[in-house]
Amino acid sequence: MTEKRFLQGFLAALLSLGLIVLGLQILMTRVGEIDFKRVVDRQLAAPNGEILFLSGLNQNAYHYKIMLFDRVSPEAVAIGSSRAMEVRGEFFNTRFVTMGGAINNLQNLETIAEHVARTPTPPQLALVYVDPWLFNARYTDNQAPVPDVPKLVSADMLFGGLKALRHGNWLGNSLRSRNLGIYALINDEGYARDGSQYYLGTQNGSVASSDVRFVRTFGRIEGDKQNFQRNTRADPALVARICAAVKKIRRRTRHVVVVAPPFATPIWARLSQPDYAYIQDGYEQLSACVGDASFFSFVDPASIRGGTDCEFVDGLHGGDVTYARMLNQIGEADPETRRYLRADFLTAFIERYKGHAGGSGLALRPGMKEVDFLGLGCRK
Repeated sequence: MTEKRFLQGFLAALLSLGLIVLGLQILMTRVGEIDFKRVVDRQLAAPNGEILFLSGLNQNAYHYKIMLFDRVSPEAVAIGSSRAMEVRGEFFNTRFVTMGGAINNLQNLETIAEHVARTPTPPQLALVYVDPWLFNARYTDNQAPVPDVPKLVSADMLFGGLKALRHGNWLGNSLRSRNLGIYALINDEGYARDGSQYYLGTQNGSVASSDVRFVRTFGRIEGDKQNFQRNTRADPALVARICAAVKKIRRRTRHVVVVAPPFATPIWARLSQPDYAYIQDGYEQLSACVGDASFFSFVDPASIRGGTDCEFVDGLHGGDVTYARMLNQIGEADPETRRYLRADFLTAFIERYKGHAGGSGLALRPGMKEVDFLGLGCRK
């Protein structure tokens, strides 16, 4: 082979590889796996809930939720883990975003508190949902770093996308659906433009629940792992850090409400035993520390008036009816919060969708039915 023919072949191969990489970059950008700014732009330009987003390759929501918060400049915000994602914008009479899903550890809470404190137009109301494992010294994720958002296509992304095809034809769905992100394209589940999560595939039974009769959550508890490491005492230093973050948010907002979110009934029955005594201990310390921030504990689901386990998504995630009930009770007890709520809407929403995990999902997909996806014998 002559040097000239070798060079031509090399350049042709290089050009082919470049075109493949460029095509993958365009594809992954188009479906929402790269460039979250474009994702947020498209969601905010569409009617509420019409475009759901959830990446199939990078499900850490921190950067996406920060970007959404900055774009919307909400007057009311929910801050927390995935256990703050069922707070809906329609529950409020003002601009709202939930940053639920952005906090996976204490470090995330501290950086978000700093971000809220520095924003040029801070929210008027902040609802801070605090998970008990944040004040458990045995919780191993408390300092886990936030993964970077990919900006360029990579070999890992290519292989991840190919593996995802085993779970559903996201390539074909991208031509038929307005959803963004491989997970949302496959399962019709993800974040709406207010940051709240829709579990439509689980709700209608097309996606099998991984926590039927709360087996998975009980497995975590008995395995002493993930969010459920046992402990009898909360760590005062961790509680103090949470309290400091809440106070930092409070300095820039009109009103802060700290909420202890609930567990399903049998899960709480297990977690209320002495080997998990740190939970109540931690919330008692936090309540005493947060000062003029209002504190509401719903960690025991019996405190949620009229609520049932049929309104849960799984053992530790209440559905939007659960969160509507909690907001309703907070508003009744706290006039400062009540001024931001659509009280009549909440009452009607609860009455119409009681017993369901996803009232907003049923409204978003008219004609869709919610099944007994938890296998609890729920009548829907």
